[in-house]
Amino acid sequence: MKKLSVLILTFFSFGLSGRLLAQSAEVAVGGDVAKPFKITAATFAEMKRVSVKVKSKDGKEHEYSGISVFEILTKAEAVPNNQLRGKSLTKYLLVSAADGYQIVLALPEIDPAFTDQTVILANKEDGKDLAANYGPFRLIVPGDKKPARSAMRVTSMDVLTAKKP
Repeated sequence: MKKLSVLILTFFSFGLSGRLLAQSAEVAVGGDVAKPFKITAATFAEMKRVSVKVKSKDGKEHEYSGISVFEILTKAEAVPNNQLRGKSLTKYLLVSAADGYQIVLALPEIDPAFTDQTVILANKEDGKDLAANYGPFRLIVPGDKKPARSAMRVTSMDVLTAKKP
């Protein structure tokens, strides 16, 4: 009986701590957009999947797959008529992670009319779900010499407008 109690207590403690550390499996898309929404596993199933290859710090190449950030912003109607020009060029994307880490991307860095790089919100690395300490969603910014903007455990993506103070 004592062994069973220890086993149950151990299982309960592990389960409880797992819940406390767990991150919600969704990303809020908002800010200066016409249609804010949440990205979930179901959203991933509905949107077109893309893949990009990037090198890690150790020089190994990895393939990440997910959805294009441009497609996410198009769905949210972040840019009127989907034409990035004029005042829309002052918009930027603030990406926030579960640990408080944040990065910024100017919208032209995401728009295929301005760049050949495809920035994605990935949920898979080399065909497998992201490891818990990287996911469930990770921003991948190919072409950066340092992976500092490839934020892990993304929780929100907000389109904001820069204004002169």
